[in-house]
Amino acid sequence: MFILENILKNFIKVPSNLYEVTNQQIIEVDAYETLNSSTKLVVGHVLECVKHPNSDHLSLTKVNIGSEVLSIVCGAKNVDKGQYVIVAQVGSVLPGNFEIKEATVRGEKSLGMICSLTELGFDEKYIQEEFKNGIFYFDHEVTPGTNGLEALGLHLNKLLLGLTPNRGDLLSHLGFAYDLASMLNIPVTIPKTNFKESNQVNNIDVVLDTNDCHLYNLRVMDVTVKESPIWLKNALIQSDIRPINNVVDITNYILITYGTPLHAFDFNKVNSSKIVVRNALDNEVVETLDEVTRNLQTTDIVITNGEKPIALGGVMGLNNSSIDNNTTKIMLEAALFNKNSIAQTSKRLNLRSDSSLRFERGVESSRVLMGLEAATQMLVELADAMVYKNITSNQTILPVNPTIEVNPKNVNRLLGTELTLQEIINYLTRLNYKVNKNDNNIEVQAPDYRKDIEIEADVIEEILRVYGYHHIENKKVQPTSIGELSTKQKNIRKLKNMLSGFGLNEVINYSLVSQKEIKGFPQIGKNVEILMPLSDDRHILRQSLIPGLLKTLNYHLSRQITDLAIFETGHVFAEGIEQNNLAILLQSKLLDSSYLKQDIQNDFYVLKGLLDKIGAIFNLEFEVKKSNESAALHPGIQGTIYLRNQVIGIIGKTHPLTDQTFDIKDCYVLEINLDFLNENYNELTFEQISKYPSLQRDISFVVSKTYPVSDILAIIKQTARKYLTNIEVFDVYEGENVETGSHSVAISMTFNDPVKTLEKQDIEKILKSVQNRLEFNFKAVFRA
Repeated sequence: MFILENILKNFIKVPSNLYEVTNQQIIEVDAYETLNSSTKLVVGHVLECVKHPNSDHLSLTKVNIGSEVLSIVCGAKNVDKGQYVIVAQVGSVLPGNFEIKEATVRGEKSLGMICSLTELGFDEKYIQEEFKNGIFYFDHEVTPGTNGLEALGLHLNKLLLGLTPNRGDLLSHLGFAYDLASMLNIPVTIPKTNFKESNQVNNIDVVLDTNDCHLYNLRVMDVTVKESPIWLKNALIQSDIRPINNVVDITNYILITYGTPLHAFDFNKVNSSKIVVRNALDNEVVETLDEVTRNLQTTDIVITNGEKPIALGGVMGLNNSSIDNNTTKIMLEAALFNKNSIAQTSKRLNLRSDSSLRFERGVESSRVLMGLEAATQMLVELADAMVYKNITSNQTILPVNPTIEVNPKNVNRLLGTELTLQEIINYLTRLNYKVNKNDNNIEVQAPDYRKDIEIEADVIEEILRVYGYHHIENKKVQPTSIGELSTKQKNIRKLKNMLSGFGLNEVINYSLVSQKEIKGFPQIGKNVEILMPLSDDRHILRQSLIPGLLKTLNYHLSRQITDLAIFETGHVFAEGIEQNNLAILLQSKLLDSSYLKQDIQNDFYVLKGLLDKIGAIFNLEFEVKKSNESAALHPGIQGTIYLRNQVIGIIGKTHPLTDQTFDIKDCYVLEINLDFLNENYNELTFEQISKYPSLQRDISFVVSKTYPVSDILAIIKQTARKYLTNIEVFDVYEGENVETGSHSVAISMTFNDPVKTLEKQDIEKILKSVQNRLEFNFKAVFRA
């Protein structure tokens, strides 16, 4: 929101430290600058204009600038005697650091320059056709010597406020003036109107057929549509609003000045003596002023002539009632709509207007009539308006700000001040609050234009703003304890460092996903959906990290970047559930060794190895059992991950159908719940290397493939745990001489005793026990 000092001064005496006060006590200022950087500009009256004797395209002029008459050579074709123009004197500096100097042009002295709007820094799109290739001149008499920028409405400065969503009251100059006056403890003056109504009577009937319209005022007047004066155009241009014609420009000027959205209808196009405000019909079709056809819903508000819509209430007018150069009679609307309804319509139609923005943030009900009266005054002055008698009005229940109880002790406790009850009341009175004493507390009600004040903390913050943030004494906080990372944070850092050390890159993906990204992947409960999502692609909170990794992979593959090894730690969500997970994705090569020709190709076992390493750094042992539960993983290459007999995750190769959904190649993924990292794990303990030799023995046996090898290894470890130091599967064979449905498994075991040399009979005794248990539990057939 831009605040122009030349508009602000209509309501309040503008302080010299406007920037400082605004930035310290009202809201952050994004920019503070002059409206136009030109210097030494004055209004001049062209007394004489003749052809240059030595040029066909130049003119010699005599220009009265009040204090003197200047001789100026001008090259514009449209310069003429009698015009009131903008003159840059010798020494003037125009935008672009262009300095005006005394010059001799074709033998004639020139003591200044008659300016075009382009030379004054105007954007060409805002310049009228008649002034685009020549100088600018006023369409009315202006006193020679008047400050040129002031005559253009471009003197003084402007603020660009860094508005936050709660400060809808600052979306107007009057709203800003109220807040500034509270900080400075000075009065605000509302300009009075002095127009007179004609004998013609406004007979329009207003019917409110919806509860979403709180207040509706309508005035009728005859007008002359024409160009707006230059000062009005510039006020709109400086506020990023494109001038159109005097009637529309006045409604926009009132919008930025009073914060009151107005809308003007062409009376003859409406062609009705009744205005009906109602909710739209389902799938009702309208064409808005931006020439876009829109389908409405029953939650939208429409203004109608009793039969057909003529405006989309609170958002934008329709083409069938717009003001144009042929308009001679208008109906001027000033209304107050339900802010939630306007916000919903604006968002659904992707149609954000200056009016809808203000209705969404909340408009003061008393400001509606105030804005209508101010606009009427301007229409009388600038559009030769003849105002019909009476304002047709109707209203439902007006919104009211809540009454809030404030405890003075809470004020001082939270602010670190020692304000008295009377000082607190004085501050709130300056802010235009209604204040009532109630024993030791006070009951307050914010002014109607402050829709954001809802709880005691809001009121306390307002007191602090008036008191001044800069008056709060800085105190050094003495910490009672030294902060440190939690156990889980330390463990996650250790985990990330390990994975990064193995060459994996960490990624961070969105927590919001689409419905198709949920389907088929691990789910921890009922989906949580956003009530008003920004897009259909991001409306559900993720229940798995894997879809995000697959999208990241797809992004890289589409840019010819392969050999990805990535991981993410982040939260997943379900109704009443939030947990921290780790997901890893491997694709193509983990190590590309072109020189040694020994690439490490990513596969299930590489991923399983990473899982084992994670277990190793926390002294944990994960167990992976074959499963077929996840539709997103290959039915033959997937497993469930267990820790202490509890399911904590999945591991496997992506399913071919998943690949088609995400447009990716084969890759391997795992995801585990990191709740186990909440525990403290003892550091690894080290033992002295045994001075006695180790013995290695291999066994080979045929066993049914229905028995997981992990179960076989678990039995062996349990049986030989006293001396067993290492166990590995070094061969699995199936084919000739092995029965169908079975396979031959070869296992290598290493034994050691740290206190003595193991004898042959000790090892044979252990191996015999192992053989017996495998034969009994798994029907293993040992090979000779």
